[in-house]
Amino acid sequence: MPDEVELPETPEAPESRKERVVGLIIAAIAVVLAVVTHVGNEIHQEELLAHIDSSDEYNDYQVKKSANIQLELNADFIGLIYDRLPPADQAVADKKVADYKEQQKQNAEKGQKHKEEGDAHVQEASKLAKKASILDIGEIALQISVVLCSITILTGQRLFVRMGVCVAMTGALIALWVLFLMR
Repeated sequence: MPDEVELPETPEAPESRKERVVGLIIAAIAVVLAVVTHVGNEIHQEELLAHIDSSDEYNDYQVKKSANIQLELNADFIGLIYDRLPPADQAVADKKVADYKEQQKQNAEKGQKHKEEGDAHVQEASKLAKKASILDIGEIALQISVVLCSITILTGQRLFVRMGVCVAMTGALIALWVLFLMR
């Protein structure tokens, strides 16, 4: 085999180096964007689960309320026929009405607990929705920054990468604020 000829190394063009730096900046922004997007999706899922939990609690509240209406109707019916019952059956009817009243009281207490828990879940969902909406703004800022940095590669103008980095910093700060400081 003939000796291999080594080609002289050509110096890298300055434009190529700048494009690689911009590419690395875009890659870093994309990683932050991916994390922010994932966290945003998690918050949206938590919001949906809070809405589902509140719906379940309100459903249980309505069940207790409906049961109380049925118990009251039963007690009213007994009251309508009470005078026509023999004395022995009146004692049974009195016991039944007393049981209905006790069940109504228990249902009312349980129903109130379900309503309060449903209200708490609605408040939690509202907080999560607010966090998710603001985090979405940070995500949009990061997406815009990727576009701005990409324009730098196409035009060669460094202004766009500077603008892109500024917008990315804004998006990242918004995300950090939502995740660590927003209550």
